[in-house]
Amino acid sequence: MKVLRTTAGKVSVACVVMATGAVLTGCGDGGGASSGTTVIGVAAPLSGEAAVFGGPVDSITRAVVNHVNKRGGINGTTLEVVSEDEKFNAEDGVRAVTKLINKDDAQFIVGPTSSTFMATLSQAERSEVAIASPYSGIVEYDDQANPYTFRTVGPDTFDGLAVAKNLWDNGIKTLSILYENSDSARSTSSWLEDYYTKLGGKVVAKVAFNGGQSSYLPEVRSAFEPQPDMVFLAGSVEPAVPIVREWARSGLPGKWAFIAELTFPVLLDEVGAQYLEGAYGQSAVAADSPSVAGMRDVLVEEYGVEQGAAIAQQPTAAMAYDAIVSGLLAMAAGGEATGTAIAENLHNVTDSGGTPVFSLDEGLDLLARDETIDYQGASGPVNFNSTNTAVPDYGIYQVVDGKWEVVKRYTGTEINDLAEELQ
Repeated sequence: MKVLRTTAGKVSVACVVMATGAVLTGCGDGGGASSGTTVIGVAAPLSGEAAVFGGPVDSITRAVVNHVNKRGGINGTTLEVVSEDEKFNAEDGVRAVTKLINKDDAQFIVGPTSSTFMATLSQAERSEVAIASPYSGIVEYDDQANPYTFRTVGPDTFDGLAVAKNLWDNGIKTLSILYENSDSARSTSSWLEDYYTKLGGKVVAKVAFNGGQSSYLPEVRSAFEPQPDMVFLAGSVEPAVPIVREWARSGLPGKWAFIAELTFPVLLDEVGAQYLEGAYGQSAVAADSPSVAGMRDVLVEEYGVEQGAAIAQQPTAAMAYDAIVSGLLAMAAGGEATGTAIAENLHNVTDSGGTPVFSLDEGLDLLARDETIDYQGASGPVNFNSTNTAVPDYGIYQVVDGKWEVVKRYTGTEINDLAEELQ
């Protein structure tokens, strides 16, 4: 078991401008860590367009950690957050994770995107440091998972199925798929095509593009030329904005559906919400779970009503919150703030059989009395399977009066059962 050591040095914190336009607090230099302090690392995209994913992870981690510290920490150990920008690529991501482990002695790291997460799985187990991703749905993870890694997002198979089911349920009979040449976009698009076809739909065009192109109009035309009922766009924000802008300027008729990574206000703000009225998106959101209110309370406590509520509404917020809370509850159950405590107790605080708890405070209070708990999250039940994947509930978003609104929900169990039925 890794022994806690005193850490020292400045906290590296990224000032992230959220899609809401608010600058998050907590930016600047941090003081040196003191004896009895454990580092919780954030390795997430904190700059560029991808900051819409990583910004909420950083903000939520800081709010949760500060809340726990006000309670006395984890079994008397104070927690300190150190953030590193993984810049949405594996090279910088591995460098960030390695720095957090080797220099900062982090015991728990939250926030890596798919390429970084996959590249650091063995490093997590070897270093006995827990690493959690709230948005890495890459299917190959299941074959490489280990006790020190977990994720609070379903596999891309389920993302694709949630999109397919929503489109089919809404009478969309023909579909074009416009996707970026990236792991996540290719994977989700492939599973969407598979499940949508099995449900009875017809994919009339499948068009790939590369990020950084000077123009995407030829690909846009190819997707809309067959006159599908809808075009599904899978990719990162950076190419998505010019793609939708070029479509709007071209006057091509049609409707859009978007991958979870694009279900953000920034797309509406940059393109113009009037062009996307009725468009669909999707992300994890629990069906009326009391934990959503608990998450919002922690964020409002840290950032104030307006800013805290804005962070809570980000599509990745619930999954990020459940990742950090699950890890800290596992630490508390293990009696020490270590990665090993998380590896050994993650299932003990989330599996069925214990007292259902819907807030961090409730869970910590019961654990302090040596009671068994079953954490119910803001994104869903948080039931980790054998590969430490917790399939969330899925919220279907639609642009209504210029804003994203949840118009339908599918439970994780419902999506899992449908996937088995369509095998």
